[in-house]
Amino acid sequence: MSHWLPVSTLADERSYDPCPGCALNIPALSMKSAIRQRCNSEKCFFNVTLSDTVGYPTRNAKVFAAYLPITLSTSWSYATSLALVHFSNASPALSPLFKDSIDRIEDTILPLSVQSLYTDGSFHHANDSSPSSMTSAWIALDDVGLVLESSSMHLPSYFPSALRSEISAVLLGLNALSRNSSISVHTDCSQLISLWTRFVDAPFSPRLLRKPNHLLWLFIRQLIMDRNLNVELIKVPAHGDDIYNIQADSLAKDAHSSLQPTTLLSTFCYAPCLLTFNSLPIDVNIRHFLRSIADARALLSFCSLARFTALGSPSLFDWAGIYFCLSQIKGFVSHRNGRPEFWIFRIKLLLDMLPTLTTLQQRKPYLYSPDWLCPQCNSAPEDLNHLWTCPYILPDLNPCLTHRSEVIKFRDSCLSSFLSLKSLDNSFHTAFFALDCWNYEAPSSSCLWLTRGLLPAHLTAFLNQYFPLSVIYKIISPLLNDFQVELYGEIWLYRNVLFHAWEESQGISAASKLRGPSTNSFPNTTSPQQHNSSLASVSQDSWISWISSSIIRGGSWISHLDFLRRLTVQPLRISFW
Repeated sequence: MSHWLPVSTLADERSYDPCPGCALNIPALSMKSAIRQRCNSEKCFFNVTLSDTVGYPTRNAKVFAAYLPITLSTSWSYATSLALVHFSNASPALSPLFKDSIDRIEDTILPLSVQSLYTDGSFHHANDSSPSSMTSAWIALDDVGLVLESSSMHLPSYFPSALRSEISAVLLGLNALSRNSSISVHTDCSQLISLWTRFVDAPFSPRLLRKPNHLLWLFIRQLIMDRNLNVELIKVPAHGDDIYNIQADSLAKDAHSSLQPTTLLSTFCYAPCLLTFNSLPIDVNIRHFLRSIADARALLSFCSLARFTALGSPSLFDWAGIYFCLSQIKGFVSHRNGRPEFWIFRIKLLLDMLPTLTTLQQRKPYLYSPDWLCPQCNSAPEDLNHLWTCPYILPDLNPCLTHRSEVIKFRDSCLSSFLSLKSLDNSFHTAFFALDCWNYEAPSSSCLWLTRGLLPAHLTAFLNQYFPLSVIYKIISPLLNDFQVELYGEIWLYRNVLFHAWEESQGISAASKLRGPSTNSFPNTTSPQQHNSSLASVSQDSWISWISSSIIRGGSWISHLDFLRRLTVQPLRISFW
């Protein structure tokens, strides 16, 4: 490879200058035509092993001018290859950050007389009053069933799950064994035994790195190798009459009341490649994790659009529900959806981008006079909200009455669907009908937002008192789709027919729309629509808190939306040792 020298000695420095030539240079390499063609500015080339490199360009780049500095950073494919080199070593070196942690944990070393370990984990889901909690416990017995030692621990909350607490219990139990121990590990977790067969008993496979809790499995593999442990897993019935399993279960549950540590460095001490997000370890499929980061940032950018922030605070809307409804639009998934015009209508309706007269007056003021009102009723400007409140009446077109009837149908369908799930008293019926989003008479702002596809937060907050959010979204999403289908067919298509006829009467043709403004066109007296963003005081790195909360509390990042938290951190880091 070509030789580049770091500009500074700082650990975080990633800027390099090409080496003008040094003792490492191999002249024969610089004479190769392929190298000269691809590296026409470098002068020094040398051989280097993969594990000795510290930086690699994330994409193919060519430096055309000699001695210009470049910035190198580690790509994910390179990180994978570097990790595999370390995995192939019999005993990877420990990071200096973890040496003290290992010494402290190895203070408790069980004697060789230990023959059996009973392990168990306990997991409490997060709720409004308390965060998620994971604990683990193990009991060590000799060959006659005498309890030699027991231990329990409140685990740090990283990707909390019942399985993670079970794996941690086995890991901590094995970590207390002496070298050359032969042990039978008794557990009531069938999934743990199944994964053990795939990830511990079998040879190492890179597929392990795609699985949740892979750092725990790597630590277990390395413990068994370093201490020459002979481990056999035995399944015991859960909640049976095994007194030792009952005792381990009791220890694990009692540990929830102990102090929860903020970190457990020993869990990751044998990982040659550790990725952290906001100082939290990433112990899931990295591709899926990066996708969640991209989705979270995209949603924050979407929520920050001026067309939404002008309506009010982001807390007025249920963005998780809006995200779910958007993800169900078939037009985003397949080009063979059969109704592309409707999907376009639905997206433009949400974004307030339908070609109403007001919108066209802003886009092409030289064709559409700013003084023109709604072509149908001639009583008010035709903006998005006017589509549903226009008093114009024809035998086949009554926008105001049609919108009211469709809102009532949407409301009644929602009520029937929720009542079919569980029996609720009349108070639910009354309170549901009293929600502001069903106020179709005026109509209210939240009713108009719901028409666009912006779920009002007060609607889902009320329903969440009776149903989980996942159930609420699954019911509302198809009903909202049907509601907007009716608006599209009964109001928008009819309006377009009348609007095109009105355009022809005004001498506005398709050809004139393609031409630019002429000298005698209407002066541009309208200014672009101004929006006062209500997100001005909200941090644009809110997505970091969403991802961090999903790591600590569990679940998808979409269930941890919080627009008010402000973080000043470097979210994603990668460390090698």
